[in-house]
Amino acid sequence: MNTSIQPFFSVIIPTYNRANFIADTLRSVLTQTFAAFEILVVDDGSNDNTADVVRQSPDPRLQYYFKANGERGMARNYGLARAQGEYVLFLDSDDLLHPNHLATLHAAIQEQNYPNFIATKFDFKRNGQQSASDLAPVPAGRYGLEFFLKGNALACNICVRRRNPKLKLFEEDRAFAAVEDWMFMLENTQHDTVYLVDTVTLTMNDHDARSMRADNTALVRKLQLSLEWMLAHIVLTPLQCQLLSGRVYYLCAIHAYADGHRIEALRFARQALPSLSWPQKAMLIIRCVLGPQLISLLKQSA
Repeated sequence: MNTSIQPFFSVIIPTYNRANFIADTLRSVLTQTFAAFEILVVDDGSNDNTADVVRQSPDPRLQYYFKANGERGMARNYGLARAQGEYVLFLDSDDLLHPNHLATLHAAIQEQNYPNFIATKFDFKRNGQQSASDLAPVPAGRYGLEFFLKGNALACNICVRRRNPKLKLFEEDRAFAAVEDWMFMLENTQHDTVYLVDTVTLTMNDHDARSMRADNTALVRKLQLSLEWMLAHIVLTPLQCQLLSGRVYYLCAIHAYADGHRIEALRFARQALPSLSWPQKAMLIIRCVLGPQLISLLKQSA
C-alpha cells in the first residue's frame, strides 16, 4: 500500500458488473470518520466500465484487482489473501456504509477484547424508502451456531479478525453462489460467536437485480444444494438438523411462491412446518395457497 497509515481495517468489495452502483459504495467507505483502512476492490470479471469508475477515486488506500469470474466466495477469499488490516470486512458493491461504520466497529472491538467476529446492524433501502432488517429487535451480544441455524440475518455484513487461525474461508463452488455467506457463518460459529453491536451503520440497496431477488428458481436449487453441504460439514444434533432443514425449506417455499409456483411452494412449506411456530405456519400456508398476485390485490384493497 502506498500510504503511511497502517490499516486497521481491510474493506473487501467483490464486484461484477456494478459500475452503476460502485461509485456510491466507494464514496461511502472513503468518507469514513475512522481513517486507518484500505479498500480492496476485487473485480470478478466485469465486462462493463467498473474499472473506469473505480479509477475515478484516486485514493492511495484503494486497490483494484481484476480476475477471471469465479463468483463472490472466490472473490472474497482472493481479497482476504491480499488484505493487510487487522480486521477484514466484506461489503457488497451496491451497499453503503454510514460515516461512523468503521469507528463504531473499532470502538466495539476494543471494548470486547478483540473478538474473532463482529458486526453492526443494517437497514434496507428500496425505491427510496428505508426499512429495518430482521436484526432490528435483536439485542447486542454474542451469537453462535443456534442463532445462525435459523438463517443468516447478517447476510455478509461481517467483520473478521484476519489472523484467526481457525477462520474458515468462503465456499468457492459457484453452485452455492448467494448462499455461501450463510454457509460461512454456520461453519465459523460451530466453535465461536459473533458479537453484534446494537447500532445501524450500513444500508443494503434492495434493488431488483440483487442476487436474492434476481432468479428465485435458481435460488431454490442453490438452497437445496446448500442444505446437503451444511448437513455434511456442520456437526449438528438431530434437533438442530430439523431446525436448519426447516429454515431452508421455509426459504425455498418463499422463493417458489415469489415465482408463482404454488404447488412447489406448498411442498416445501409442508417440509418446513415442523420447525415453525403456529403463526409462522399459518402465514406461510396462506401465502403459498393464495399466491403473490392475490396477496398483492388484497394489500391494495386494504
